Amino acid sequence: MNTIFYEQSGKLIAAQVMEQKEHHVHAKGQGSSLLKIKLKDVLLQGDVSEPSSQAIALKIDDMVAQADLPFVWECAPEGVFEFGELAREYFGSSASVLEQAAMWQVLHGAPIYFGKKGRGQFTRQPAEQIEVALAAVAKKEERLRIQAGWADELVAGRAPIEVLQMRDAILQKKNANDITYKAVLAAAEHLNLTVPQTLLHAGAFKNAFELHRATFLAEHYPQGIAAELPMPQFSADDLPLNDALDVFSIDDSMTTEIDDAFSVQLLNDGRHRIGVHIAAPSLAVKRDDVADVHASNRMSTMYTPGEKITMLPDAWVQCFSLDEGTIKPVVSIYATLDVHADVPLSEVESKVERIKMAANLRHDVPAMQLTNDDLNGERSDYAYASALKVLWQGALKLSAQRDAMRGKPENNNRADFSFTIDKSIEAVPVGDELVTISQRMRGSPIDKIVSEWMIFANVNWAQMLDGLRVPALFRTQSNIGVRTSTHAQPHLAMGVPAYMWSTSPLRRYADWFNQMQLLAAIEYGVTAPMQAPFKAKEIDLLKRMSAFDEKYKAYNEQQNKMEKYWCLQWVNQHMNDGVYEGEAIVVKDGVLRLAQVPLYIPCATLPEGLPMQSRLKVRLSGVDWVALTVGVSVVDVVAPLVSATDAVSVPVEDELKSNDLSGLSESHELPETSTSDNVSELASAAINETTETQ
Repeated sequence: MNTIFYEQSGKLIAAQVMEQKEHHVHAKGQGSSLLKIKLKDVLLQGDVSEPSSQAIALKIDDMVAQADLPFVWECAPEGVFEFGELAREYFGSSASVLEQAAMWQVLHGAPIYFGKKGRGQFTRQPAEQIEVALAAVAKKEERLRIQAGWADELVAGRAPIEVLQMRDAILQKKNANDITYKAVLAAAEHLNLTVPQTLLHAGAFKNAFELHRATFLAEHYPQGIAAELPMPQFSADDLPLNDALDVFSIDDSMTTEIDDAFSVQLLNDGRHRIGVHIAAPSLAVKRDDVADVHASNRMSTMYTPGEKITMLPDAWVQCFSLDEGTIKPVVSIYATLDVHADVPLSEVESKVERIKMAANLRHDVPAMQLTNDDLNGERSDYAYASALKVLWQGALKLSAQRDAMRGKPENNNRADFSFTIDKSIEAVPVGDELVTISQRMRGSPIDKIVSEWMIFANVNWAQMLDGLRVPALFRTQSNIGVRTSTHAQPHLAMGVPAYMWSTSPLRRYADWFNQMQLLAAIEYGVTAPMQAPFKAKEIDLLKRMSAFDEKYKAYNEQQNKMEKYWCLQWVNQHMNDGVYEGEAIVVKDGVLRLAQVPLYIPCATLPEGLPMQSRLKVRLSGVDWVALTVGVSVVDVVAPLVSATDAVSVPVEDELKSNDLSGLSESHELPETSTSDNVSELASAAINETTETQ
């Protein structure tokens, strides 16, 4: 059979000649129609005995497999040679067409030994180069063998020591070409799991808690959680010291970053001068210096049950935290309060100064569990009683003003939950500790005092910057929800004309950033737009706004995830024979919340017609610690509401609010809320709605 051989995509193709022309041939290959091939593209032509192109290919492949490459290389002449020439040297002077075709395939398929120099022409590689290349091939084959072995161990549930040593780098995808990462990826594909789940399956994590924590830290704290920063080179001695004030803060016992405080002065005419004093770390910062870069990378202090990762190092916090007995620089806003006047607050003024902290009050100690009667009546046996009563009266006035603008009273009767992990203070949770979850209602008088006066400061400073046309990270809320903006707009849910975060600069980058702008506004007044660190419409300003929103959202999601983990741990602690029975509340169609802890559970088997807030007896079992889910079945209806209108007493949107990053114990202001109506999203995200506390 007259056959031609030509190259196509690096492979030698055989075709039967059907018609020979002067410059081309018509030929038929395996399973092909008639081809027109130019003679200049033909590498080899001759008669072969094999009956088909398929048989020819099999015969050539067999000869290629038997070729001794080192011997072929020894037979090859120096310089450039033609493949047929070497075929006759290797197979004999009467080398057949098939043997010549096989030699072309051998030479073309062995670039380590032979280099291609033209159509059908080759040259042999230097011996030294071949030795290096063969060593590299052997090394690669050994790496592949090791990689395959590691993948097999991972599939079997064992993590090789090399994988354990690279665990965090694998999570961060620092080197996708590393064989440890490739081994984990291969095992993950085989098991149909994610990379983190595969590492957990293989024992690279002690438990699911360590998996959830390490996965988050690998993405958001790739350099580790230790916050290293040079001490601020700053002296506040040139700032005026307002030593006539008796300044105190109000926080819970766990708060270490004290960034807000109050003062109350009685004026001669019976009115009071109220001062809100905010720690001023931005005095020691310049735009894009090492401290600003560090804070903008972290964006916020990260709170999860039993653990806090601070935005700033402890030493930095101590320089500015308003700790009892210290003199610290602050940004202060003063207002004269007359509770009997139609306009209760007047003579608002902002200053940068130093104050001496007289006391750090802790609102969670029994002596400070104050009621409305305590603040309205004659009782005075608690710390700063007279000052707190004045602040309380002012808070009521501020709240009434916001209610009037909003057109309805603020609903602040939802419960907050505090998580206490049974461990030493410095220890990092490991996931199997005993957890206690306690509940308290929002809206206590102390809560209201702190919230309203912080809102007062944030609103007035937002209006100051807006009036001076100084850009900042403002908070706005409209029908499309809550968002960050570089220009002020009303916040409808809070009932204020402008709003921004500025009262937590030790814990949140938006407040830090806004304080930098605020300092310029206080110092330069109408020329502040030209003097402020950030100018309007800067690309970098928009980038920082976007980065803050993304990071803050990620932190909030992690806090919600860890709170859900500890809720499931609480359920696990209260199980008998793997089953927990207790009460749950209907908070949305197809969604329950346990009565005692903030665990939201999708339930597709709810009885029809149950109004919101109905109480059910449920049975939980089968905790999935990776997916953070639990099986649920309804046992009985404990207390159905008479009608759906009865549920209005605790609105669904309030019930579905999740806790904010600032931590349950350190939240100072009221929630911004945007509620989703998508039940499946709520269920899958454990009611992770957009809720923030200022």
